[in-house]
Amino acid sequence: MLRPLAFAAAALIPAAALAQTDSDATYLRAARLLDVEAGAYVDDVLVEVADGRIVSVGPAPTSLPAGTVDLGDRTVLPGLIDVHTHLGDNSWLPAEQYDPWTLTPAAFGIAGTVNARATLHAGFTTVRNVSEPYFTGIALRDAIAGGWIEGPRMFVSGPMITITGGHGAWGNWMAPQFDRSGLDHAVADGEDEVRRTVREHIRASVDLIKVAATGGFGTTGTVPGAASFTEAELRAAVDEARKRGLHVAAHAHGEEGILNAIAAGAHSIEHATMMGPEGIAAARAAGTWLVMDLLAAHYDLIEVDQDYSDKELEGDNADVYRDYEGVFRAAYDAGARMAFGTDAGVVPHGRNAEQFALMVAAGMSPADAVRSATIRAAELLGIEDEAGHLRPGARADLVAVRGDPLADPGVLTGIDFVMQGGRVVRRP
Repeated sequence: MLRPLAFAAAALIPAAALAQTDSDATYLRAARLLDVEAGAYVDDVLVEVADGRIVSVGPAPTSLPAGTVDLGDRTVLPGLIDVHTHLGDNSWLPAEQYDPWTLTPAAFGIAGTVNARATLHAGFTTVRNVSEPYFTGIALRDAIAGGWIEGPRMFVSGPMITITGGHGAWGNWMAPQFDRSGLDHAVADGEDEVRRTVREHIRASVDLIKVAATGGFGTTGTVPGAASFTEAELRAAVDEARKRGLHVAAHAHGEEGILNAIAAGAHSIEHATMMGPEGIAAARAAGTWLVMDLLAAHYDLIEVDQDYSDKELEGDNADVYRDYEGVFRAAYDAGARMAFGTDAGVVPHGRNAEQFALMVAAGMSPADAVRSATIRAAELLGIEDEAGHLRPGARADLVAVRGDPLADPGVLTGIDFVMQGGRVVRRP
C-alpha cells in the first residue's frame, strides 16, 4: 500500500524540487558566505553540491560552470535549525478554528503537512519537534524522509509525558466523573509508570523523550512556576531513555522544576521562563542546554495579550516578558549553553526567524544569535558533523538572504533561497 501513497504524495512537491535528484551536481555562486563559527564573511564564493552533500567551497572563478545558480548579492549561510517546534499543532488559532476536542487524529497530520512546508520555506531545514498528540511528529518525520511531502528534517518526541492534572494532560477542566482515559495518552505517575511510558515512546520510534517538569501556560489548572514530576521520576525517564541512547527534553518554567530536571540529567530545559541564578549556575555547571522561546512568549504575552490571571504570575504580561528578557540576558552573560527554539505552534509557523531580533534585543550578540540556530542547535541535536556549517562533507542544507545577518539578524525573515539535502526547494 505504500507505493501508491508515495506516488500520489509526490505530486504535492513542486516540480522545481523534483527535477533535481541528489546525484545531480549543482553549483551556487553568491556574493558572500557566512562562516558562522568565525562570525565572518568570505566574499564571492562558489559552492559545489553533489549527492546531497557539499563537495567544495571556494572562490568563484571568472567563468562559472554551466548551470550555476547565481544568487547575486545574497549572503549564503547554513540552513537554520529550530529545536522547539510543534508542527502538528496550531494552538495559535482561535478555538473555533482549531479545537482539539472536535478534530480527528488525521487533522493534526494534515495541519502538519502545511506547517512543515511553511517552516522549510522560511529557511529552517531541520527541527526538533517536541510533543504533539497521537505521535503526529513521527508520521510527519517519516513522510518527509520518504519524499511524500516537503518539510524540514525532523527529530521528534512523542506526546509530552506529564503527571495527572499536569501541563499537557487533556481534560483537566472536566469533572472527575468523566472518563479521560482516551485523552491522557502520556500521563504517568511514579517511577514505574514513567519508565513504562518512556518504553512505549521508544517502541513508537521517537528520537527523544519530552517530559513536563513544571506546570504550563496552555493547560487549565496548572501553574507554570510549580514543579510537577519529582527528581526521582525525572531521573527514571532519563535513565530509561539513556539505555537507548536518547536524550530527555524537560519543559520547565519555574526554578524548582528546572533544578529537578537538571539534577536528574535532562539534556535540555525548554522555556526556563522563571529561572533564577541558582538554575543558571546549575545549567552551566551541568552543561544543560537552555532553549528559551522568546518569540512564543512575545507573541502570547505582548502581541495577543492572553489572559493568564489564573497562573499566579507577578505583574502583568508586559512585566512577565520583561523579566523573561532579563533571565535570557543573565543566562547568556553567564555562558550557559543556548540553542534556538521558538515553540512554533504557539506562534504561527513560518515566523520562526522573527526570534533573532528578539534575542538581540534581549542582549545576545547577532553572531551568537545566528550560531544558536546553526552550529549550537546542531550540537544540541548531536549532528554537528553534518549540519550547522558549510564545509565539505556536510549536508547541503543552506539558505540565502539579502543583507547582513551579522549586523541585523532580522534580515533572516526575508530568506528567499532554500536548499535542503542538495535540492532547491525555494528560489528567488
